[in-house]
Amino acid sequence: MGTIISVSLLFHILIVSISLISAEKCYDTGNFRANSTYANNRDLLLSSLASNVTANGGFYNTTIGQYNDTVYALVLCISDPSAEDCASCVNSAIQELIVACPSQKEAISWGGDPVPCIVRYANRPILGTMELSPTDSGYNTDHLKSNLTDFDHIWTSLMTETVARASMNSSRLKMAAGVVNLTSSEKIYVLMQCTPDISQSDCSYCLRNTVTEFRKCCFGRQGGYVQKPNCFLRWDLYPFYQVFSESPGPPPDFITSSPSPTDTTSTINEGKGGVSTVLIIAIVIPVAVSLVLCYLGFGFLSRRAKSNKYSAQENDVANEITNVESLQFDLSSIENATNHFSSDNKLGEGGFGAVYKVSKRFVRHLKSEEPRRSCIKI
Repeated sequence: MGTIISVSLLFHILIVSISLISAEKCYDTGNFRANSTYANNRDLLLSSLASNVTANGGFYNTTIGQYNDTVYALVLCISDPSAEDCASCVNSAIQELIVACPSQKEAISWGGDPVPCIVRYANRPILGTMELSPTDSGYNTDHLKSNLTDFDHIWTSLMTETVARASMNSSRLKMAAGVVNLTSSEKIYVLMQCTPDISQSDCSYCLRNTVTEFRKCCFGRQGGYVQKPNCFLRWDLYPFYQVFSESPGPPPDFITSSPSPTDTTSTINEGKGGVSTVLIIAIVIPVAVSLVLCYLGFGFLSRRAKSNKYSAQENDVANEITNVESLQFDLSSIENATNHFSSDNKLGEGGFGAVYKVSKRFVRHLKSEEPRRSCIKI
């Protein structure tokens, strides 16, 4: 009995591993005969893909043949791997493709050894055209242990942000990887990528569609993937594919899924998280308040200083007036003191008139037609 269980478990793991490593879809758009021109063109084209994709940085498309015998091909190595890993994945995917689809005029293979790749050929132009089917998907056999409400909020925000970064990526390979803390000891890791031949809007739409499909088929699982002809999504609770700073974790037990027909209505939230906004507000508001308070304080002190200055000036003027008034004499007293402005008491001439000596003080005779008072200068 134990032997039977062990063999059954081993067989299950083997099937899961094969499903994860490679998946093929053969189209029903027509077949070709063995040794035909189309067959020879297809084989020749497929044999050149591995070397050409590595020479072109991970993405390559080509055409061979004429008229009805024309074959179109597209190949992408996901996550920008080394040339050796890319070539290995493409060659492996091609072999699986030839075995699974020996006479179909159109087929696609998603390779996974040692990294993911897409190999696709057809008897029609496929470059620059975004397609949502066929789809290959799978999920981790383990269920999430976190609170699903909290998980859904964190997971959805991460997916939305990664979709935006991947679709708007200015590099040739439209790829983005993201990490977010789920708990104090767990993180969510996600990788998304589009084929570089589609537009930014098509890439965004394709990736949002993969997120929607995973949510419908496999929500609550600890990881999974969705692959389409023009885009790819994988996420898990550990790093993978050498695209994260941490070392890759152990391979999971994936089960391939048969998702429902493609739903073109996306349910993920397009808005970005508010962490950056909150941080900006937390910094700007205290600074603004401080500046306002400084401005008001400076204005208050300025006004107070001016008020004090004006009060001091007013006091000085009042004192001067008082002093001057206290030193004013009537004309008859001054005339008697100066012997009617005698030249013997004259000290000299000033800008305002003659200056006379008066009981140890000086008096200035004002130059006016009818002087009524004379100001005494001590």
